[in-house]
Amino acid sequence: MSVRINPFRWSELAGVLPLLDDSLRRDPISESVFTRKVLLDPNFRAEGALVASCDGEVAGFCLAIARQTPLENAPTDLDRGYITLIAVRSDLQRQGIGGELLEHAEAYLRSQDRTTALISPYSPGYFTPGVDPEAYAPAISFFARHGYRELYRAISMKTSLPQPGPPAWSQAMTARLKAEGICIESYEPALTVPLLDFVAREFPGDWVRVVREAMGAILSGAAAARLVIAHEGGEILGFVHHENERFGPIGVAASRRGRGVGHALMFAALRAMGQEGFRVGWFLWSDEKTARRLYDSAQFRIDRRFTVLSKAL
Repeated sequence: MSVRINPFRWSELAGVLPLLDDSLRRDPISESVFTRKVLLDPNFRAEGALVASCDGEVAGFCLAIARQTPLENAPTDLDRGYITLIAVRSDLQRQGIGGELLEHAEAYLRSQDRTTALISPYSPGYFTPGVDPEAYAPAISFFARHGYRELYRAISMKTSLPQPGPPAWSQAMTARLKAEGICIESYEPALTVPLLDFVAREFPGDWVRVVREAMGAILSGAAAARLVIAHEGGEILGFVHHENERFGPIGVAASRRGRGVGHALMFAALRAMGQEGFRVGWFLWSDEKTARRLYDSAQFRIDRRFTVLSKAL
């Protein structure tokens, strides 16, 4: 068997998509999602998108990303590279193709002066935060054989909608916040600059983009409750975002946590999602400590677990 590995060519898309569908069955990737998250990513480089071919047909694919365009206001990650996709045709697995693809991906990251490879917490174009050990148990073993070690774990969660309403203690907490002059309300254009400044200061990075795009969508006709904001006399304390069934991000100023602002925002967003007709709310990435502190009270339950892996290059 002769295997050739080359940078991605657009003509190979028709072979790559069914390969990904076959290998990543828990995480289907449509042509539009692949185009948006991969080909339209400003950090995409064909040299980092490796295609393995066997007898003229696509046999494997691996995507390595070395950030070229910094995330807005985010700490630099120019020492890191990310591997966000790897798949080998099921009838050709365990023949060394995945290892070759991984070696080429790591070589690409080294050529970009990256000293660490991560699987796969790349913002904004990640598909999953890491490897789902239940859905893709062989992948954990595969990466371990190639020198990758667990860095941390992440969880995704979901809850049913509409909800019966916040628990009594949360309603009392929200009433107390209102009495203290803290307002929880949907986005208004007057809050544009204060909210952008708040997110850039408290949560620098991709959340700034999320908030900016949500504002644009609202001004173009989306529901204003897509963004719910907590403020006190115009000073932003926190916000929460949702897009259709996807809940989050949610953030509260570090100096204002522990007062119930996060719970009030969360329940306001979930109420809006239920009113919009959605039957489930979900998010892809958190940790169990946050789940216990915040999400459990809204009956969020763990849906999947992920292992984030790393390797020194």
